[in-house]
Amino acid sequence: MASNSSGPTPDDAQDTVRAVTQVMRAVVAAWDEITATTGNALVAPLQPFLEPITATVGRVVNPIATLPFIQALTVLPGMKWLLAALGQVNVATVRQDVDTLRQDYPQENQRALAQRVMADTALKAAGIGLATNFAPPVAFALTLVDIGAVAALQANMIYRIATIYGYSPEDSDRRGEVLAIWLLSSSASGVVKSGLSFVEAVPAVGAIIGIATDATLIYTVGYLACRYYETKQSIPTEIAV
Repeated sequence: MASNSSGPTPDDAQDTVRAVTQVMRAVVAAWDEITATTGNALVAPLQPFLEPITATVGRVVNPIATLPFIQALTVLPGMKWLLAALGQVNVATVRQDVDTLRQDYPQENQRALAQRVMADTALKAAGIGLATNFAPPVAFALTLVDIGAVAALQANMIYRIATIYGYSPEDSDRRGEVLAIWLLSSSASGVVKSGLSFVEAVPAVGAIIGIATDATLIYTVGYLACRYYETKQSIPTEIAV
């Protein structure tokens, strides 16, 4: 008689990821409330120096991001991070996502909504981690694809958080801010992912390591973005709308 038992399926893995993400959101929400004041105090002194730099970078990067040559490069495997670094996102989708969040959770403040954005992004990143680690023999080859896709999610997340805090996603300043936040918190992502590539090729263990790494990077970027925009509100060089 044939056995009905089988190994874990992709659906089982997705269910596990959803459960873990819910727990992570609760932990991050509590941690965020405890550390936000300290984090804002650390970022606030940098704000007067960062503001003119990000504004200038945004104006310079804005025309570059739309060049056909740059657009063509991003179709190559692993090059999606380039547009992410340049802050190229679907602005209409960003606005729609934030509007939907506000409608679904009208009683929540900006920080709570931003935490939901982080959780949603982490869940999507986990899905990418599952996809790129499900076939161990090609996990290493897919590392660059993983980095590019996660970087794109990070850029979109920063735009959504900026919009939640009242800053227009159409403003070129967002590009400079994405680049600054992305470099500060994600410059290590390539090193981390590359360093773990061989571990991620190990069945079962690799998928868990990859998902945990991506989720940690997402929450790091999201946390810094929240601190940036909260301190930006306290030093209003740009009027929130």
